[in-house]
Amino acid sequence: MKVLLAIDGSTESALAVETAASFSWPAAAEILILTVLPLEADWYGGPWTAGVAYIPSDDLRARLRTERSALLERAALRLGQGGLSVTTRLIEGRAASTIVDTAREAGADLVIVGARGHGAIEEAVLGSVSAEVVDQAPCAVLVARRPSTGRVLIGTDGSDVAMSAAEFVGTSGLFVNSQVRVLHAVDINPSWWLGYTPGDASLATGAYASVVAEGRSRGNELTSTTADRLRSHDLHVSVVTVEGPAPAAIVKETKAWGADVVVVGTRGNGLMRRILLGSTARSVLHHADASVLITKPTSSVVRPADTATDTAGLVRA
Repeated sequence: MKVLLAIDGSTESALAVETAASFSWPAAAEILILTVLPLEADWYGGPWTAGVAYIPSDDLRARLRTERSALLERAALRLGQGGLSVTTRLIEGRAASTIVDTAREAGADLVIVGARGHGAIEEAVLGSVSAEVVDQAPCAVLVARRPSTGRVLIGTDGSDVAMSAAEFVGTSGLFVNSQVRVLHAVDINPSWWLGYTPGDASLATGAYASVVAEGRSRGNELTSTTADRLRSHDLHVSVVTVEGPAPAAIVKETKAWGADVVVVGTRGNGLMRRILLGSTARSVLHHADASVLITKPTSSVVRPADTATDTAGLVRA
């Protein structure tokens, strides 16, 4: 497994280092630690420096290089204690673009970033650098919010996207010492648009209860199948089926169970990446208080021989 860990000296990137250190790394894992030296226009948050104490650009660049080199050295020392193969790289450029390009060039299987990044304008919740990396990276991305990976929550809906995410969790080797919980959300919206009146509501109650029961039965099958596949990789797995919209159910279970990592699948890159990331993935990414692992489909994932409706996996993005 090849992993790119992007750090920038912030508290959030320090947390990302600790999150990376908490994984059960397979023996052949390779970690590239990257820090991006900001372009001169970004030093003051933009090209306008009026009112800011002047510092010669050469002196500032030299100071930043020294600080970032020391940052890389500390991170490499932290992660290399377990005998991992760790290399470092310092590149000057635009942070998000450089991280994505480096991940592509290195053939990374996973990118790890902090929940916020340094940029001229940051998004209110996630941070512009982290958000752009999630949208454009060619591989799975972990947005780190907690220093532990002891409890991992996976949502399941039986889709190809879900199966790919489950395969990543099972085959990566990163979670062999984690507790994994598989969740399915039964989201049934009553069809009031069919013309039911308030007086008809009592007549619809039985039908609605029947649909929910069927949904729960289906959810139990999906979680059980997914759990069995994960157990085949020697993971410790429990299951739960709940009612409600998937994003809200995942966020609620994350808090109730104390999950450290939430895993959500998405269909990958496209022209309109922020839309294609999906409402479930986007909502969980912004609202969960745990680290969020966004996975993307891989061609190596093979569906079992039974029908598509009997295949388990993670929440469709």
